[in-house]
Amino acid sequence: MFTLRDYQDRLVTSGEAAMLQGQRPCMVAPTGAGKTVIIAELARRSLARGEQVVIICHREEILGQIVASLQHHLGRQTVITQITAGSKPRLDRRVIVGMVGTMVRRLKMLEQLKGCTLLADECHHAPSPTWRKVIEAAQPRRFGGLTATPVRPDGKGLGDEEIFDLLINGPEVAELMNAGKLCRYRLFAAPHRIDTTGMTPRGGDFTTSDMERRVVKIQGEIVRDWKELNPTAQRTISVAVSVDHAHEVAGQYRSEGIAAEAVDGNTPKAERPGIFERFRAGQITVLCACSVIDEGLDIPEATCLQILRPTASIRLWRQLIGRVLRPAAGKDHALIIDHTDNWLRLPLPDEQIEWRLNAETQEPVEKRMRVINPDTGEVEKGELLLTEVSETGSRMVEITAEMLAHAHPVVARRLLNERCRAELEQGPPYRLRWLNYLDVLEDETLQLLEPALQLPPGWAQGQMMVRMLLSPGQRLAATKRLQQAWNKA
Repeated sequence: MFTLRDYQDRLVTSGEAAMLQGQRPCMVAPTGAGKTVIIAELARRSLARGEQVVIICHREEILGQIVASLQHHLGRQTVITQITAGSKPRLDRRVIVGMVGTMVRRLKMLEQLKGCTLLADECHHAPSPTWRKVIEAAQPRRFGGLTATPVRPDGKGLGDEEIFDLLINGPEVAELMNAGKLCRYRLFAAPHRIDTTGMTPRGGDFTTSDMERRVVKIQGEIVRDWKELNPTAQRTISVAVSVDHAHEVAGQYRSEGIAAEAVDGNTPKAERPGIFERFRAGQITVLCACSVIDEGLDIPEATCLQILRPTASIRLWRQLIGRVLRPAAGKDHALIIDHTDNWLRLPLPDEQIEWRLNAETQEPVEKRMRVINPDTGEVEKGELLLTEVSETGSRMVEITAEMLAHAHPVVARRLLNERCRAELEQGPPYRLRWLNYLDVLEDETLQLLEPALQLPPGWAQGQMMVRMLLSPGQRLAATKRLQQAWNKA
């Protein structure tokens, strides 16, 4: 049997109590916190009450991990029915682990599970139509789920989905790092990065076609940057923008004499375990993929994460980072190489997220500046960006002249745009001052400024056309001139 850690026991006890009271809890624990251990203990306690336990997941790798945890915790003699493609499961068994994709094609059969205790792993998928059908068909008496990221793809909470009615937060990533249960990390902004300016998320994230067009600009630098920032060639998971791109990147590494393979959803199921095992054994240095590895992949030996895929999804960002935070022998820290601006737009790996069961976008409790160390390229945390506004209880950016003067120019420009948009919502006397900062205002901000100042139609478009004539170096110089003025203010 497993010996549960304190935070695992607390989550189990709280989740069990909620389910016994008829609630449907969503239990939150970071990637690497041992969710399959928690599931195994919840199953053990349910079985002790004479209940049938059904556990659902969406990938075979996850199913295998759950079955292994159950056998370790409940004993090898425990009979576990698995519902997978081609199986003929006995649904009268006391423990059942099933693939949602298979179960949704056998909904009538699931009526035999009525009254069971149903546990969902990676339960942020539960609001999807496929998962809903399986949950409803099983008609569980008790229901609960576990996830590291209790949000939809668009970053909003699960509260309006009517799946869960209680959120139980477990430990934070930083807490587990301090306790040595997760690795600390070093995050580098790669010398060559994908520019997401003008890319618009659809369905919560950027489109593959948009990403493929942008990633071409850094193709020749991917391996070179990796060698520079990962000089000891630590085993790496490289996250591509598409299946074709993953295979292309693997080919680039092999052409440089570096052992690399790509894996995707079309990789034959019989071959996939062998690829992962060769990676664990060090026979593969770089494992390239665009999905498959974002959830449920448990390979502590993976030390470096190379992110070639920009994302607007806090869920995907956190799940990807979790692949390399698991501790392993000889692993001092995880190395994250970001070829995008994810590091600037999304919460850092150890920032505390204020997970809530509502339909709002989930945000860090304390958002800090990000600045690139010019000597190393490492992303460093700076001062707090958020402050409470007591009149409304809402949050806004508090930006001082000193902060702007000493920030990295790229950060300063972003901060100023955030402040401008916040003040435009407040109305006079804040609006007119922004005409002094046209050199650093982004397109989105200019579009808001035009109606706010009652400027002639087309004014914002004209300003955008003027900006198109400026090179990135000229914009950077303009920002620095403004920073010098702020420094003298």
